[in-house]
Amino acid sequence: MITEETLSVLDDIELLSDKILNSRLYHDYKQAELALEQNDEAHLLYQAFLKAKAQYDDIMRFGKYHPDYQKVMLDTRKRKRAYEMLPVVMDFKQKEVALQGLIDQVIVKIAYSVSENVKIEAGNPFFQKDTGGCATGGSCSCSL
Repeated sequence: MITEETLSVLDDIELLSDKILNSRLYHDYKQAELALEQNDEAHLLYQAFLKAKAQYDDIMRFGKYHPDYQKVMLDTRKRKRAYEMLPVVMDFKQKEVALQGLIDQVIVKIAYSVSENVKIEAGNPFFQKDTGGCATGGSCSCSL
C-alpha cells in the first residue's frame, strides 16, 4: 500500500538521483564514456580481445591439455592488456570508479542512518564498518 510517506521518500530519492546526475563526477564519467565510444583504436582493440576471448573460451573445454592452451591464453591476456592500457580506456575506468565511489558513499550513509545493523553488500571494502577486526566476524586479528 502506497502512503503519503512512501511518496515523500520516493520524491526525496528522485531529488538525490538528480543531484548525482548533475554532479561533476557524473558529467566527467559521461564525457569519458563518449570519448571511449568514439575512439576507433579502442573499438578495434576491444573487438580483437573479444575474438581472442572466444577462442580462449573454446579451448577451455580441454583446459591445459589443449595443444594451443598456452599460446591462446597468452594472446588473450596480451590483447586485454593492450585494450586496458589505452589512455581513453584508463580514463573511463578511473571516472567509472570515482562515480561508483560516490554512489557507494550514498548507499552507506542511507543504510547506516536507518540502522547500524543494516547489512550492506560486502564485496566493496568501503562497505565494511570501521570497527576493527575481520569483516567476516572471525578472530583473525586483522584491522580494517
